[in-house]
Amino acid sequence: MIESPKFWYKNNLYSKIQSFLLFPLSILWILISFLKKVLIKKYKSKLKVICIGNITVGGTGKTPFAIYTFKFLEKLGYKPVFLTRGYGGLLKGPIEVKDTHKFKEVGDEALLLNKVGPTIVSKNRSLGAKLIENHESDFNIIIMDDGLQNYQLKQDIKFLLIDKNLKFGNEFCIPAGPLREPINQALLGIDAIVLTGNESKDTDLYKVYNKIIFNPQIKTKKSPKIKNDKLLAFCGLANAIKFYETLKANGFNVMYTKSFPDHYEYKNEDIDKLILEANIQNLKLITTEKDYVKIKDDKNIINTLPIEMELDAKDKAILNSFLQEKLNG
Repeated sequence: MIESPKFWYKNNLYSKIQSFLLFPLSILWILISFLKKVLIKKYKSKLKVICIGNITVGGTGKTPFAIYTFKFLEKLGYKPVFLTRGYGGLLKGPIEVKDTHKFKEVGDEALLLNKVGPTIVSKNRSLGAKLIENHESDFNIIIMDDGLQNYQLKQDIKFLLIDKNLKFGNEFCIPAGPLREPINQALLGIDAIVLTGNESKDTDLYKVYNKIIFNPQIKTKKSPKIKNDKLLAFCGLANAIKFYETLKANGFNVMYTKSFPDHYEYKNEDIDKLILEANIQNLKLITTEKDYVKIKDDKNIINTLPIEMELDAKDKAILNSFLQEKLNG
C-alpha cells in the first residue's frame, strides 16, 4: 500500500517543488495505465457487475459503501455477492471466504465483507466472476469492492467515491500526487459520485461533473458501553484522522491516538504495548472493526466502533430508481 505523502495535500512552495520534480514519473504512470486499459481484454460477465472505487490513493469509505449497497440490493430482492482482490492476503483465489480464514490468507477487507454476505477473493477479477457464475442460482449481482482501475472485468455500474475533505489533493497522478488516473479520464465512465465523510461544505462543487451525486453520512450502529470513559483510539487506516473525528463527533472522550500504516499487520507486541499504555493512563482501548479482525484479543480488552453509511430518504429514492434502471435496462 502506497502511503500518502503530506505534500500531495499541501499548497506551499516546497510541496509544489516536490510534485514538479516527480511529474515526469507521473507521465510514465499515466502511460502505463493507459496501455493496460487498451491492451487488457475485459471479460463480460453473465451477471451485472457494480464497481465501488476511487481514483485516489488511500481510503474513501469504499468498503462501508459496498456493504450499504449490498444490504440495499437485498431489500430490493436481489442476490448480491462481494468480489474483492483480498489486499494483504496470500491467497490469489478465486476462493470463497470462510469464517475459518485468517487475515494473512484473504486480507482484512474480505474478512469484514464476509461478516455481511458471501465474499469471493480473486486477484484476477475475471476469474472471480467466472467462479461466481458457477453458482448463478445463488447470486445475480457482483459487487466489486475497489476496482475502477482494474481492467480485467467489465463493469456495468461504476460508483466513484470522493472524500469531501481531501478531495483530489494537488490533482497530480502518482507519484507527484494522489491520483491513480487523471480526473477527466476517470469521469468518462463513471455513473455516479458518492461523497464520503461528514464534511458538509463544498458539496455543490461536484455538480460540475454532471453526475448523480449521493451524500451518505457515517452512523454508529450501536454505542459501546464506554462512551463516558477516557479512550486511547488506534487504527491502521489510510485516513486515520477520519476515524478519530468520527469518535469525537459521536461523543467519545478520546484522550490519545495511535496510528499505524494502512492494512497494518498487528504483532502481539504492538497490542501488548497498547494495553500497557492504556493501563498506565487508565484508558480504554478502541479501534475499528476492520482493524479488529487482525487482532488476537482473547480477553476482550479492545472495544470497537461499528459504523455504517446511511442515505437520507431523498437519496434512497434516487438510488432505488438509479439501480432499477441500470440493472433492468
